[in-house]
Amino acid sequence: MIITTAGKATSLLIRRAMNLAQTYHIPFKERQGLSIEEMKMIYQEDVLIVGKEQLVIAPKNSDTRLFFHPNLAMIRAKRVLKGETEPLIETAKLKKGMSFLDCTLGLASDSIIASLVVGSTGRVTGIEGNELLYLLVKEGLASHITGKLDIDQAMQRIQVVREDHLHYLQHAETNSFDIVYFDPMFQEGIEESNGINTIREQAITSDITAEIIEEAKRVAKERVVLKDHWKSKRFQELGFTQFKRKTSLFHYGTIEVR
Repeated sequence: MIITTAGKATSLLIRRAMNLAQTYHIPFKERQGLSIEEMKMIYQEDVLIVGKEQLVIAPKNSDTRLFFHPNLAMIRAKRVLKGETEPLIETAKLKKGMSFLDCTLGLASDSIIASLVVGSTGRVTGIEGNELLYLLVKEGLASHITGKLDIDQAMQRIQVVREDHLHYLQHAETNSFDIVYFDPMFQEGIEESNGINTIREQAITSDITAEIIEEAKRVAKERVVLKDHWKSKRFQELGFTQFKRKTSLFHYGTIEVR
């Protein structure tokens, strides 16, 4: 990966890009009038573009652009703040002060909801194995301003770890999180989900195995939670109790460990 700036770069923008390059040990390249497509061809690398308001990733082998935004999490979070029901909260039985390990962070939608619920006395850790998504989401959670202080603080409290989730679980202490959560790439496509295809291209797509679930059960103090397509065989194959939702294309499942 290389880091560059948006086309019309101020000195402040250049300084921020260079700081990010130093922090993440990624080469900084000046635009020098080149388009992003030209830079991808010249350097044969993914390009991280530092803009005035956000970071944008332009993968070298894709025409899509990926950026961080809470999107659906904002709608869900506002409902939570109003006291409305939320399937993740109900299924995971999340409460203030609990600890939540998100093994498949992605764009952090579920971790934002979890962080909002567990509050400042709780703890949310998100694991992301893909370098691009890790950098994008870590920086996005730390800097994105929604205009809702509770939601901004919830995002800022999430600890983002770049790691393979099996490796992380193997080295985690027993009963170190109340909830261990998985939201893997759906084996069935969901055409209605905007942005899913972009995320699929950049996500670590290794499957959730029995070995991973056994480690998750050791690490979890309360339960392991899986979110998956309603047709997924993972629920049955991995020992989850599936909670069916007639109006949704995805369901949750749990393994109680207490």
